[in-house]
Amino acid sequence: MDKKSKGIEIVRGAASAGYSVKSGGISVHTEGQKINLHFDSQQGYVYLVIDCSASMSGYKLEQAKKGIIDFARDAIKKEYLVGLISFDSEASHLCEPVRDMKVLQPCLQNLVPGGTTNMADAIKLAHTRLKLFDGSRAIVIATDGQADDEQAALSAGKQARSEGIDIITIGTDDADREFLQNLATRKELGSKVAREQFAKTIASASNLLPPPRGIIRK
Repeated sequence: MDKKSKGIEIVRGAASAGYSVKSGGISVHTEGQKINLHFDSQQGYVYLVIDCSASMSGYKLEQAKKGIIDFARDAIKKEYLVGLISFDSEASHLCEPVRDMKVLQPCLQNLVPGGTTNMADAIKLAHTRLKLFDGSRAIVIATDGQADDEQAALSAGKQARSEGIDIITIGTDDADREFLQNLATRKELGSKVAREQFAKTIASASNLLPPPRGIIRK
């Protein structure tokens, strides 16, 4: 007998009275014994961290805004709450993680270019906010250039990753590919694309988010 519902799979072995229960990549096996399980659905949390330095003015920032909308819609479908942080000479918190596009979308009006590229403070801010949540957590950084202080940004990223927060980086053709790959959780999560592909790549980053973790309690 197989039963699948909301990501839960219960399988009864053909040769025994045992059951295998799977949810969110976690499995529990029992054979010949009763087991009581309670499944807690777990949300994921992600911050889009968007470069709003002066060099993002015009086409690149419009591409970023379009990519944010498509990313958020897909991430919400995957049980993620989506928040927004911008950075130029300093970092600004624009929106707590939400699942409502009507709340998130107006915040895009606050993405105004100017200043330099203080990426380190933006990562620290996202990290501080994500520490408040349990479950899968991620930071998606979209930028068109090098950070004001690359070592400070790498250090902030390392600290966030050490606490189980995934980092995905997306840069335009002006960005430093090696830096983006070193900042990301894994090299394949750091990408550099033509500015014409910026929106599409930001949107498709939702496919790189880890599945929201579930908790199984006896």
